[in-house]
Amino acid sequence: MKTYDYILFDLDGTVTDSKRGIITCIKYALRCKGIDFPEESVFDKMVGPPFRYSMKEFLGLDMPMIEQLIALYRGKYEVDGWCDCNIYDGMVDVLKTLKAAGKKLAIATSKPWKFTDIMIKGLDLMQYFDFVGGASCDASKETKADVINLVLDNLGVSDKSRVLMVGDRLFDIEGAHKVGLDCAAVLWGYGSEQEFKEYKAEYILQAPQDIVKLVLGK
Repeated sequence: MKTYDYILFDLDGTVTDSKRGIITCIKYALRCKGIDFPEESVFDKMVGPPFRYSMKEFLGLDMPMIEQLIALYRGKYEVDGWCDCNIYDGMVDVLKTLKAAGKKLAIATSKPWKFTDIMIKGLDLMQYFDFVGGASCDASKETKADVINLVLDNLGVSDKSRVLMVGDRLFDIEGAHKVGLDCAAVLWGYGSEQEFKEYKAEYILQAPQDIVKLVLGK
């Protein structure tokens, strides 16, 4: 069994179920610009990836409009959108157990750091993490690989074989592999087993407690 001393967590869909608040704010932004809503399933696909990617990929919008929508979304999300979420059952126990075992824990999310910080503090989760990493608000550092590298630098990691990325979408797997990390993909979030197999996640986990079993062997 591999030994992982550093555990990096995605946020939305891994630590927190944030879908409802995110989709509400996307709809708010579209409504402000008079843009017709796509099918509901499209909104589900937009939870997780950077919005500059998902709004272009799934809505077919040009970048000037995308930037306007992002500004509207963020204005709404900062006020009250972030509150419409909950921590997944069992996740706090997982964080406590790993922390007590001496593991270094960090957040590595494509959500902009400003809103990540608000959420982590608002949900009283800061105590468990040695570093909280998020994307830049502009497009300069928003890929998962960018954020992972930021986190590794701040944790002072020298041996990437001892780092595990935990996430719920293909972007987590791709980002981890690009940087040279193993990835545990979780089924309680917004991805699927088919997606995880296609992108070759090293592990596929059914429930939060499986993270403890994987990392601590119990």
